[in-house]
Amino acid sequence: MWTRFFPAVQKARDLALGGEKVLGEIASVYSDFNFNAADSEEYPSSFVYQRKLGGGANLLVGPYPIAAASLFFNGRMPENTKALGQVDKEMGIELQSAVVLSFSPTDTVKPLMVSESDSGNIYPKLPGAGVATLSYGMLCETPEETTVVGSKGRMKIESPGHCPTNLTVELKAEGRGQLGKTLRFDYPLPKDTEQIIGSGGYIYPNSAGFCYEAAAVARCIASGKREAPQFTLEETILNLKIIEEIRNQLGVKAVHEE
Repeated sequence: MWTRFFPAVQKARDLALGGEKVLGEIASVYSDFNFNAADSEEYPSSFVYQRKLGGGANLLVGPYPIAAASLFFNGRMPENTKALGQVDKEMGIELQSAVVLSFSPTDTVKPLMVSESDSGNIYPKLPGAGVATLSYGMLCETPEETTVVGSKGRMKIESPGHCPTNLTVELKAEGRGQLGKTLRFDYPLPKDTEQIIGSGGYIYPNSAGFCYEAAAVARCIASGKREAPQFTLEETILNLKIIEEIRNQLGVKAVHEE
């Protein structure tokens, strides 16, 4: 999951889940990744439409919004998963899906909603509880952003969300609809080398960002680690279980099924 190694995403993790928890208690995650396959792929011969070749939105673009949800809900399995979408019956693949994941509380202690000066008012949301609203598909092009919303503000991982270089945080001020401080973080990609330019460059956006994942893998190998903390084996399996649940709800067969 190369997305996890981008500096913008690692900064987002630190801000939301680190010691400061600048967003407060996270309540919602919104993440989308839709592209128009007709721009570059011929139907039905392209692999993106071939179930046995790993085609379909669930495997091609679904992992990115799903991983965004599991990141900001701290690698926990959702309590409930609800999926709706359009399935190409002839090819046996999903063309687009809308998914909602609901996460159960991690504690029974209700956190304060307001400042200590206004003690007595209790925030009704239990810690850890929340929902992720996800959209992905191959029929149209969406902004491809991830927005994380908490009791103290919201944070946007800007487009393209699966390989981002920009991050914006808008902190809440007192009063409904009031915004306070805005923080922006920019992480430019490494410049292309002469060899890259001479080869014709990259096909997909921000592909230079694969260097972040490659460097992390090299560090793991050098230190004898068998997995990277940014995306562990346990979370990988969790994401695959969510993908499988979505597939089953939509009535789509697995790659190996007849």
